[in-house]
Amino acid sequence: MFHFIKGRVDYIGDDFIVLENRDIGYKIFTSLTTVSDIGADKGEVTIYTQMVVREDDISLYGFLSREELKMFQLLTTVSGVGAKVGLGILSSIHYQKLAEMIYSEDVTGLTKAHGVGKKTAQRIILELKEKIRTQELTMEGKTVMPPKYGGDIVHEAIEALVSLGYGKNEAASAVSESAESCSNLEQIIKNALKVLAR
Repeated sequence: MFHFIKGRVDYIGDDFIVLENRDIGYKIFTSLTTVSDIGADKGEVTIYTQMVVREDDISLYGFLSREELKMFQLLTTVSGVGAKVGLGILSSIHYQKLAEMIYSEDVTGLTKAHGVGKKTAQRIILELKEKIRTQELTMEGKTVMPPKYGGDIVHEAIEALVSLGYGKNEAASAVSESAESCSNLEQIIKNALKVLAR
């Protein structure tokens, strides 16, 4: 029903935000990644959303990036993984790192996510590995394939570039391109700065 909602962050809870748009407050369940990225500033943001309808409840789930929303949508196609579990996974593991884990069949890594046991982790890998390989998880038109490097390093590099004044999407795109040739954080940032200077 809603592809995205743009508005002012009125309140931040543990696993949700309230987004005010034209005097209406939308309660949107979201990941810790999105909560962290919003920060304490509570300015105007765009949240990409998915409505989840059950017999006894209608809820909105949303994220700051289309890519994280796509991963949430993929997770909830897996048998036994509902919206709450999918959200718990994305709160435990950054979506890029999650793509890497699925692609590399890292069952142990997946079981560290909230609400995921060994059987659920195996189902996620079985049902999503091929979809992850072919899914266009893009940033500014560039496909982000599951990387061979640590997702945490990628996240740190993106945050470092954002702190230098670059937009999150352009930073993520530059880091994705730069990290293909190295796995050292400092070198990834240097290479990304060269990409951004083109």
